[in-house]
Amino acid sequence: MKTIHTSIATAAVALCCMGGIHTSCTCSTADTQPLGGTIDAPLPADSAPEHVAQAIETATILHKYEIMNDTVSAVSVWAIGEADETPTEGYGIVVVKGHTSTTFTHIRNTRQPLARYDAASGNLWFTTSAIEGTGVEVERLYLLRFDEADSAYIAHIIDPYDMQQALLSRLSYAIAGPAVMLCDSTHTISIANSSMSDMGGFDSEQPLWIGEQLTYDISTPTPCVLVTPGVKYTTGLVLTYDDMPTLSAPITIAADGTFTLGEITVATHPYDGIYRDEDNDEPNLYISYRRSDGRYDINLGIFRLTTLDDAVGTPLNDCLDFTATDAAGNPIGGRITLSGDTAVVEFTRSSWPLLENGSKFVYVR
Repeated sequence: MKTIHTSIATAAVALCCMGGIHTSCTCSTADTQPLGGTIDAPLPADSAPEHVAQAIETATILHKYEIMNDTVSAVSVWAIGEADETPTEGYGIVVVKGHTSTTFTHIRNTRQPLARYDAASGNLWFTTSAIEGTGVEVERLYLLRFDEADSAYIAHIIDPYDMQQALLSRLSYAIAGPAVMLCDSTHTISIANSSMSDMGGFDSEQPLWIGEQLTYDISTPTPCVLVTPGVKYTTGLVLTYDDMPTLSAPITIAADGTFTLGEITVATHPYDGIYRDEDNDEPNLYISYRRSDGRYDINLGIFRLTTLDDAVGTPLNDCLDFTATDAAGNPIGGRITLSGDTAVVEFTRSSWPLLENGSKFVYVR
């Protein structure tokens, strides 16, 4: 699937003409079909194996690694790797506010969990993985808050199935030849064009599905859900996601835990691109959006010093926070800030003597 590089209105006219669809350039309920959902039912709540939960609760030393650290608000989130010498099998997080620590033994910390604290609202957002029926990991969104004693508690959880159903109630599609029109209620969101000629035509019964590619962007005070529709062709049952647009919608959670979705739009990925070293005019920074989990793959070269080819970046506030492996085999990280087409890379988590914290490098797209 490839996005057509024309205006939505122009592309809608083309699709309407091709398929005999109403020429109002907007989706009509008479013309569109609902998408299918890959998640069949609400997923089981996170639950650590009994021996893991007991090991965490009785451990003398918890071996932790940092997920988030807001030094201004004195709020941090840590994943537990081992309890004494017992592997925790991807369970257990510790939330710290001030001098108070709260341990959640049952919350999963696989698939690079994310956390963000919003001091203005007191909301601590946390994403973690959940295994749906086909064995694919999707994300579960947690909203944590703090009581008067600074202990953290889980205020609300959005189950992947519930989010899928909310999206399905809004999304629909229309197909004409190789063209796909994605719709939200009665207006067009996006138009894509199939280039998968070797895959045959679209499946006639249910070509578009959502659920497996379900993640969250918590980089701003209002979290957004991200979903990429999968396309099923006549040649097989496997869903194809390449080049399909990723859709985004802001989430509002009410006091009773119910949530609503705002306008569904095509998600943008501002960091995508190839950047040249400002001093040496060589392409030394490659950033590409990783559709499967909402993060970015980063290949970073520093002239005559080193190359970091395994970096993963996560949008956070006004920067792209990244983690990689340095030349000594140790974790290294920092942030990438973007101003127009200029990217500034600053290292903030380095133990490598040749690349000190505070080191900055400039690249131009």
